[in-house]
Amino acid sequence: MAIFKKFDHIGIVVADIEKAIKELSDFLGIQPDERMDIEDAGIRIAFYPLGVGQMEIIEFQKPMDDVDPVVLQPRAGVQHIAFQVENFDNSLNDLTQKGLKIVKGFPREGAHGKVAFFYPTEGLDLLLEICESHEN
Repeated sequence: MAIFKKFDHIGIVVADIEKAIKELSDFLGIQPDERMDIEDAGIRIAFYPLGVGQMEIIEFQKPMDDVDPVVLQPRAGVQHIAFQVENFDNSLNDLTQKGLKIVKGFPREGAHGKVAFFYPTEGLDLLLEICESHEN
């Protein structure tokens, strides 16, 4: 049985969200359909529709003391891929039993519901994220 319900989004951490939005607009002609500032966490986010999922552009404006810096730093290319799950707690347990390690500071509330990141593995240099949306 699959743990994931469906693909949710790819996440790209950028140093300057306004520059990233301008370049996506100039080069690709696309605009975000949702923008959000989570001031207490120091996060700015823009969401772009991608058919069955979204692209999430993220700018961390300040360090988050309780979160591993691996999540906060811009990197070349896609930083993480996220999947929605039916039952967050069961999925979290299943994935950790299979050997994935939860990133320090997670699980926690994200932009649209519960989220947890898992450290990259030797064969996949990419953070994995599971999410359980408030809308589901």
